[in-house]
Parts: sequence; structure tokens; C-alpha cells
Amino acid sequence: MPFKRPAPASHQTSEQSGEESSRQPPAKQQKIEKALPETTVYIVQAKLDVATIAQLFGLAERHTKGVCRNAADADVIITGIGMRRRLERNIPWSIAKTKAVVTPAWLRDSVDQGKALPCDDYVAIQDLHQTTIEHCPDCNCKPCACSDGDSEAVTPRFKTKQLPSPPSSPSTSVKHETGRSTAAVEGQHAPVVTVPENLLPPDPPIPTNLEKLNYMSRYACQRASPLVCPNQALVQELDIIRRSRALEGEERSALSYERAASVIKAYPHEIRSVKQVEKLPYIGVKITGLIDEFLDTGKITEARKISASERFQTLSLFSSIYGIGPSTALRLYNLGLRNLNDLEVYYGVEPEDIAKQSQIVEVEEKPRKPAWQHGKHTGDEGLGDSWTRVALGLREDLAKKIPRAEVEEMGRVVMRELEELEPGCVSTIVGGYRRGKAESNDVDIVFTHPDASKVKGLCKRFVHKLHERGMVTHVMHLSGFHSHNPLRTHHWDSLEKALTVFIMPPSSPFHTGSRRRLDLIFAPPEVYWTAVIGWTGSIMFQRDIRQWAKDKLGMKFDSSGITRRYDSKEFFPKTEKEVFDLLGLEWVDPTWRNADL
Repeated sequence: MPFKRPAPASHQTSEQSGEESSRQPPAKQQKIEKALPETTVYIVQAKLDVATIAQLFGLAERHTKGVCRNAADADVIITGIGMRRRLERNIPWSIAKTKAVVTPAWLRDSVDQGKALPCDDYVAIQDLHQTTIEHCPDCNCKPCACSDGDSEAVTPRFKTKQLPSPPSSPSTSVKHETGRSTAAVEGQHAPVVTVPENLLPPDPPIPTNLEKLNYMSRYACQRASPLVCPNQALVQELDIIRRSRALEGEERSALSYERAASVIKAYPHEIRSVKQVEKLPYIGVKITGLIDEFLDTGKITEARKISASERFQTLSLFSSIYGIGPSTALRLYNLGLRNLNDLEVYYGVEPEDIAKQSQIVEVEEKPRKPAWQHGKHTGDEGLGDSWTRVALGLREDLAKKIPRAEVEEMGRVVMRELEELEPGCVSTIVGGYRRGKAESNDVDIVFTHPDASKVKGLCKRFVHKLHERGMVTHVMHLSGFHSHNPLRTHHWDSLEKALTVFIMPPSSPFHTGSRRRLDLIFAPPEVYWTAVIGWTGSIMFQRDIRQWAKDKLGMKFDSSGITRRYDSKEFFPKTEKEVFDLLGLEWVDPTWRNADL
């Protein structure tokens, strides 16, 4: 802290003056031993309040070699900015890469300790982590104590219970899973493309501090939701009622059950009494009564009746077909259809003919009107009758679960093909696989390239390549980028995407001839991690991130970016954790984002 000057004595007697002259000189007249005598600093004033700026300048003037007017002349740059894009408004990036760029806490703590501290825990910009360590005054003065030579994610060293992230997608890189550059496949010549560290998963993975997550929160993005919880059987019973409400078009009621089930999913103890849940959010009188019944009997009567009803079974069966949503399923049921044979007759499906077909249709996405504008759900929320026929014809294959090993092999195969087309791409397998599920209904992969100009149009080029190679047999949706619209109300994001039917090549050990659902999502590098978060799920986790951003920050979050609502300003976090930091949320590992059943 800065030394305080003693208050002036305006009225002193001669006796007092004599006493004063016999005392030791005041502290301000003594020579101060500087904590950082060989270090010059530059202070970035953006994002700092007046009091903090005054404090930092006071500390720097008293305990460093001096405060520089030009960042290029300083050894250390002190800033409260946490994002590269914002820092570049104040300092050229070429200069920042040659300095130690640290938070104000580094100066304060170094002064308190009387020496230059290691910079590892004070890195301001994650992209500058390694260069900050290399230029840290502590490392320059003695054998480096702040790094063992490996760059690691900048996260607090938690002492509480932690959980690491699952291993990164094997499809992140084609030839070097832990490397930082990619090249064309063997036998072909192409320039090596260097992949920035921020586009690769952190190594080691970032741990989750479970002690900082609160199961009492109203937002799923602040709760730890495991894949299987201590009250899984209760959640399954409530989910039957939720599904019934959704199939009947009772969306508000369905959401109420979904929220209640999500809260119970995150409750860390086995529920033995209704007193345990009375104060939990979204657990009202009705849900409390159902929980009480479950505790007494091990089941919920309403859920059992729903499960046994022909109507629920039929609507569930119809809606399991890709392209058939709740309103279409209801319409078909009201027409008297009751089983898949009825659907085949209604749609004129011949499974053998469908399997032989192979087609690509480019779809220009059109926002749907909200339900309140229609008055009723009169439209078909599917992709059209032609794709319903395809899904019906391939239903046996598409109904099969995909084990993790096969998901990973699909990722490797797809990345090898993409590397031939556009070297240097990176990817992350998302969806249920990333949340830790042993089997998946389909496979979702998010791609990007360090050069944003090479991403646009790449989805269509890639799908056509896979189609020509016989790996993609059907494309149910293919769309290009759309301009980011912060006022958008429909659920699709503005990324390039292809929803396809995929078959393993004969050369793969997983080739069985079975068709799989494969979704390919291409994002510009600046929104890669928001796309990864958005497509990782779960549904309730994503819904509550959007709600949190709106309620607490006045922002709009979705897979295609983060926007401030009042002026449409866009934010571009460089890493997945930086997305959480920007939103003021504790980091939640993907395996703790299972806020749905």
C-alpha cells in the first residue's frame, strides 16, 4: 500500500518543535528499499477505476524502476483487461507478446512480499500465458520458479473436490493429437498450418471446483449435474410426465416438470424425506406430492398410467422418427395411425428403395413464427414429408445406439477426409458423447479453421466430398452462414451445418453397413467455443445459460456468439473457460452438464 503522508502541524509551540527536532526523521525521509528495483512497468488504465489507478501508480513509483509512458519500453504490462480483442485497442499485439502481461494483483502481491513473484498465477490474457512466463521478472532474476517448461491452463489451484474434463476429442488433430500444427495426409504436399493454442482443448484439462457450484441455484449452469444422480429413478418417473405434456403440446407444463427434474438431478444426496426438497427451486406443491408418493411406493401413479396408455406409446413412437415432432405426431394419431406400418403406408415408404436413394438438398433456413403468432401449432416442425420418408425407411439403422469407440472412429474418419480438403482444421465431438454418455443416438461434431476466410462455404464443399466418397448417403439439412442476429427468436443458430446420414467406409474396422446420424457444424474461429458449448448441451443447461446471460448481464448467448442486447456489441471469448468467465459463471466440466435425464 502507498505510504501515507503525515498531516501537517500548523500550530506548534517552541517546546514541541524542540521535541520534534530530537526525534528520528519521519519514515518518508528514510530510504525506501524497493521491491522491484530493476523492473519498469506500464499500466493500462482501461477497465480500472480512479482509485485503483492511483494505487497502482503509487506502488509503481515507490517500488519499481519507473512507470513508462510507452508499453514498448516496459518490462511488465499491468492490466485489468482479460480479452485479447480489448487489449489490442490499447497495446499492439506484437508488443504484448514480448512482455509479461499481468493483472494488478501481481504488483500488489510483489510489493507485499518484497520481491518479484512468479507470473504464472497472474497472467492477464490466456493467449499470452507462455510469453508472460518467459518475460516474468522473477524468471529473469533467478532460475525460473513459475514454470516447468510446459504451458498449462490458467486456473486457480483448487484444494477442494475437483473433477477433470474427459479426454479431448480424438478428432481434434489428424496426425498429432497433442501437436500444435497440422499438415496434409501422407503422400500429399501442403503447407503446414499452425493451430493457435486457444483453438485446442486445455492440457491438462480444467478441473471443476464442485464446492463453488450450488445445487440450490435456479440456473442449471450454476449446478453440478452428473450423468447418473442419486435420485435417478425419481427423475425418470418425472420425465415420463414431462414427455407426455410435451407430446400433448402442453409446453409450459412440460417445462415445469423439466425444471423440477433438473433440480433433483443436481441434488447431491438421496432423497428420503420431502423436507429435503421443500426449499429447492421449482419444487412446488404438485411436485412435492409426487415425490412424497414416490418415497412411499417407489413409483408415481400418474407416470405409470401414462406409460401404459396406447396414446402415449403411439405418440412416443411417432416422435422417435427423425422429422416428426409433437404436433405432427398428434395429427397422425388423430388420423387413426397407430404403428410404424401405418406410417409407411401413409407416407408411401418402401424401405428397400429408401436405402438405395442418395440425395443432397440445400435448405435455406427460414425462421419460424412464434406459436403465439399462429394461435396454434399448425405447421409441421419437421424437415418435410420427403425426409420423414427417408427416416422411416432407415429407422432400424437410425434407432441403433452408437458406442463411444465408434463415435471416436467416426470423428477420426471425418477429420482425415476434411484434412485432404482443407488442411489445418480442428474439431470437437460434442453432444452426449462429450458429456460422458456410453452410447449416443447421433454424433455431433463442431469444426473450425484458424483462418476464418477458409471456413465460409467449407460445410457444403465437405458434404459434397463425403457424398462423392459414399460416406454420406442422405443430407436432411444443409445451410450456409447467416448474419448474426441478436434479436433472433427461432431456435437455429447462424452457423453452417449439415444434418446427414453417414456410413463407415469399408476400410474402417467399425464398418457394418449401418447408417448413422451425423451432424456437421462449422463455426468461425472467433465463435468456435460458444458453438462447442452450445452443441455440447444438455438442453436445460443451455436454456439456463441463455436465461442467465439475459437476466444478469443483459446479453444474448447462443451457439453462434455472445451479444450485448442494448447495442448489439459482440464478444469473442478465446477459450471455452473464457466464455464462462465472461458470463460470470464458475467453470462446469461437460460431464457435469447433464441437467436433463
